[in-house]
Amino acid sequence: MGKLQIGDQLRDAGGRATAFVVRRIRRNWWLDRTTIAFLVGVGAAFGLSYYFMNVLANVASRRSKAIEDALGTRYTLPDVFYGFIGYVDVLWMTDLFDALMFVPTALLVATHQRPWRVVARTGLAWALACAIRVTTVAITSVPDPRPTCEYALGNPFTSFALHRCGDAIYSGHTLIFVMCAMVWTSFAPKTLLGRTLTTLVWGLCVAGSLVVIANRAHYTIDVLLAWYIAPGAWYTVAWFWYWHVTCKGRLLRIEFPVEIGRHRDSDTDELCLRRRISLGLMPDGTPYDPVAAYLNAMRTDDAMSVTAASAVAPPPVDEKSQSPEPDSLAYPHEALLVDTGSTSPPPLMRGDQPDINSNNGYACDSAIDRVFEEDFGHRGR
Repeated sequence: MGKLQIGDQLRDAGGRATAFVVRRIRRNWWLDRTTIAFLVGVGAAFGLSYYFMNVLANVASRRSKAIEDALGTRYTLPDVFYGFIGYVDVLWMTDLFDALMFVPTALLVATHQRPWRVVARTGLAWALACAIRVTTVAITSVPDPRPTCEYALGNPFTSFALHRCGDAIYSGHTLIFVMCAMVWTSFAPKTLLGRTLTTLVWGLCVAGSLVVIANRAHYTIDVLLAWYIAPGAWYTVAWFWYWHVTCKGRLLRIEFPVEIGRHRDSDTDELCLRRRISLGLMPDGTPYDPVAAYLNAMRTDDAMSVTAASAVAPPPVDEKSQSPEPDSLAYPHEALLVDTGSTSPPPLMRGDQPDINSNNGYACDSAIDRVFEEDFGHRGR
């Protein structure tokens, strides 16, 4: 009986786990045609940038061979860190650190409650960084720092190698390290465990960069350039994404797969409402028009008084008091929420994009805060 009970418990646990995975896929991973087309475009952009980066790296490798043949020798440029870090011929460790960074990041994406958003932003940032590397890897040829590097002398459009000569500016391995660390910085849970894991990931990123230098796979300047370019590409995409996707109610299946304004299941309805107001979005994702909502509410609440007042001539009104204060029209539905207890803004009329730069009510304090709130976890967003 004991074994039968254990077997039943295991089957029940397996069934619950399967149901959880299926429910998670349906809620968080399901896509519509528009978002599928967008993600295909992101994948194409990354694939093309990575392919041409490989082509230009092969060109740089052929040029490096030609330069060595012309000089009759191979030499290494002076490097300050080479004086502190001795040469270690364990090139496999650079690929090991790629795996150490990539596997935990993939697990983070798989367990994230907005996974396609992480995938899309990472793919775009990575594609941008690879496009930058396309413009640098074959422009200036530097002597190869590693004496045992191999030349890629085959067809540059079909050859592929991880550790070829001439593939110098800038470090592609370090780009992988820093890009994975940026994913953790922006999308890891803002809890003690999440911040601890993020710190460990950054520690691995630093260690991997030192291993690249110790293996003489790159000069220190190549590693430093990767450290500068990867965060720049990441936050460029973050800025563009916020203003042109989030604030305009686009790609809603990627941005808010469960509910407009909801980042995770633990978010309260009030927090989701505040996010929608801050972003200027309605529960269905359409832009919120505060002026139209104000006028609509005034028409509804004062219909009888307006009808009665229209029958008589209006009394003289001071022109200075005729126009309300600008701040009083910013988000008038907040007062209506307090008065009526409603959980959503009042009906609205379609109009222009709202001014979300307002600092009234639940709106964010500044544009910079809104762009980087998720990346640094300010105010629970």
